[in-house]
Amino acid sequence: MPDTPAASSASQTYDAIIIGGGPAGSTAATTLAQAGRRVLVLEKMKFPRFHVGESLLPYNRKIFNDLGVWEKIESAGFITKRGAQFLMGNGSHKVRLNFSKGSFTEFPQAVQVERSKFDQLLLNHSRENGAEVREEATVKEYQVHDGHVTIRYTTAEGDEEEVKGSFLMDASGLSNFTANRESRREYYSGHKKIAIFGHFEGVDMPQGEEYGDILIVRRENSWFWLIPLEANKTSVGLVLDAADFKAMRKEPQQVFDDAVSTTKVVNDRFDKAMQQTPVHVVTDFSYTNDKLVSPRVVRVGDASGFIDPIFSSGVLLAMTSGQQGAQAVHEALNLGQPLTEGMKRYEKDNRLRISQFWQFIENFYKLHFAQLFFQPHNRFRMVCAINAVLAGCTKLPFGIRWRLRVFFLLGWLNKRFPITERIPVN
Repeated sequence: MPDTPAASSASQTYDAIIIGGGPAGSTAATTLAQAGRRVLVLEKMKFPRFHVGESLLPYNRKIFNDLGVWEKIESAGFITKRGAQFLMGNGSHKVRLNFSKGSFTEFPQAVQVERSKFDQLLLNHSRENGAEVREEATVKEYQVHDGHVTIRYTTAEGDEEEVKGSFLMDASGLSNFTANRESRREYYSGHKKIAIFGHFEGVDMPQGEEYGDILIVRRENSWFWLIPLEANKTSVGLVLDAADFKAMRKEPQQVFDDAVSTTKVVNDRFDKAMQQTPVHVVTDFSYTNDKLVSPRVVRVGDASGFIDPIFSSGVLLAMTSGQQGAQAVHEALNLGQPLTEGMKRYEKDNRLRISQFWQFIENFYKLHFAQLFFQPHNRFRMVCAINAVLAGCTKLPFGIRWRLRVFFLLGWLNKRFPITERIPVN
């Protein structure tokens, strides 16, 4: 679909200008456009483009329904994801979460998506709902004034344009455009990681009722993801400490290949695998920003913070923040105020959503927690509570919250007083 024709005059004022057309930006654009707002999306790339983060969560479905895009996603031919499998690298233990079996889980399945196709679908949906989209538009500068914001950007031809809006929504992803310029990025202590990933054919993936499952393979100090994208295309990624990677003094491809060959459950599945793409690398990707909202500015998606993708939370968190952030902007426009309680509430809610997943992430790397996680018992429906969180439920009722507190308490106790069998991790 061609870009919407660009307007060159700054005298045209938008209700909101959104930097970035990924899932967070397109969700915000559609939400505002459906509310009757005039929206401009500035996207630096030309879609479709390669992107990681291909495994979605069941609770994405609610947002798809709200946006009116589910039928398009359903007809796009994406693989259905009914569960998530967690495996020890040595093959000794396996845990499968079946999203349809959790007593607290409202949505029974999700989809695995090739992001180039998925992101373009969402962005085209924004266009169809009335948002103006300019691709290959590289934002260079923004300024916040008393009554509006101005943004300078360059087009694909190198021309410089300036636009004006009542609000700016930063959905610039890992480039973290506005927060970096305000020095707001803060890394999670002790959690600097590097991800090495690519697409492969011929990977031996689960069949039958487990067809479409994501596989998360835990190694001693790192982990693999295996995500089926098509019948014969699999996304495979290795996540490890940035310090460990640097100490190896090897190229990313060699580090990846060595990890495959020394991880039994991955190596077994790679017997006939062929690499389709060069490996891609993302570094230092777990961070937060110390402020998500300020007068006339709202940060959403990865521009509000990013965490280790081990539980596939990225797209859900991005779209949820895009939706709530846009709703807060819509309310602020109605009130005629540059900063509202709704915007502050968005920031608080977004931090709570991220912290909910972060609690699982930081514990998953700890041996005593892994020993409990890989030997689950559904007494008091504790596994059902875990299932709901890892399916993407972000508004937890009390029945889930108290079970999670007990679960993490047991993990803490397991470090001091063995309450599960000690199992090797490799």
